[in-house]
This record gives sequence, structure tokens and C-alpha cells, in this order.
Amino acid sequence: MEASAAPDVAFWIDAIGRLVVATAAGMVLGWERSRENRQIMGLRTLGLVGLASCIAVQAIVHSGLPNVNADAAGRAMQGILSGVGFIGAGAVLRVGQGQEVHGLATAACIWVTATIGAAAGLAVWPLIIGGVSLAMLVLFVGAPLERRIRERARLTPAETDRKDVERKP
Repeated sequence: MEASAAPDVAFWIDAIGRLVVATAAGMVLGWERSRENRQIMGLRTLGLVGLASCIAVQAIVHSGLPNVNADAAGRAMQGILSGVGFIGAGAVLRVGQGQEVHGLATAACIWVTATIGAAAGLAVWPLIIGGVSLAMLVLFVGAPLERRIRERARLTPAETDRKDVERKP
């Protein structure tokens, strides 16, 4: 973006709109995690993950630096996804003597939120709408479906998660 005497109102509206969309998308996913009584990550955390991803991508795209291209945005997104992996790792817990695994869905939700925030930074609206819609579908439909599967297999949630982690490709 070039420096000028008058602020570019259209740029400001667009940039703030993208930030709002990224934050709101993260908060929607965080609301579901809070609704499910997941104390690890919720509305605020996922809202901030979406916001941070959007800021990082917009900072690169609108930096006004020479030679900023799609490669630079791609590298920014790689950095975001790597960093968010560490946050997601913090959401995964092994507790008890049986080393029960908890938080895998929340860790995946953090990753999805980061990618949606990056898409908002790039204004790829179909990916944002589709991503939030499909993530909510998975979160809302997935939990009852997993319960039914566990009931049929007579496994506890922790046993199912442990089997998922131990499964070899």
C-alpha cells in the first residue's frame, strides 16, 4: 500500500471487514467447543487464532514491500500453520494411568480456524463460508455419531481416541 496524505477509506473498510470475518468465524467454532464444555479452548482462543492468521496474511499482502508475491503469502501461511500446531499440541492431553487422550478435535479445530483466518486475510469468501459450514457440521454431527459408534463397539471415548492415536498407517 502506498503512503498518501488521505487515508484510503475503501482499504480500511476492506481490511477491517476481513479481520471481523476471521474473528467471527473463529468465535463460531469456539462457541461450539465452549458449548461442548471443552475448557481447553473456546470462543476467545479460537477467535484470536482466526484474527492472528488474518493479520499475518494481510500484513504480507498489503506490506507494500517490493517482490511480495504469492510465494510470500504461502510462506506466511506455512509459518502460521506450523505455529498453530504448537497451540494444538497444547490442547491434546494424556491423562490418567491409561494415558487417555483428550483434545484431538479441539486441536484440529484450532488448525481449521487458522486456515479460515488466512482465507479471510486473502478474501477468499467461498472458502471461508464453506470452511466454517463444514467445520460446524463435523463438530455438531460428529460427536453424536462418535457416541453411537462407541456404544456399538462398547468403547469409552478415551479408548476410542487412544486407538486412533495408536493406529499405524
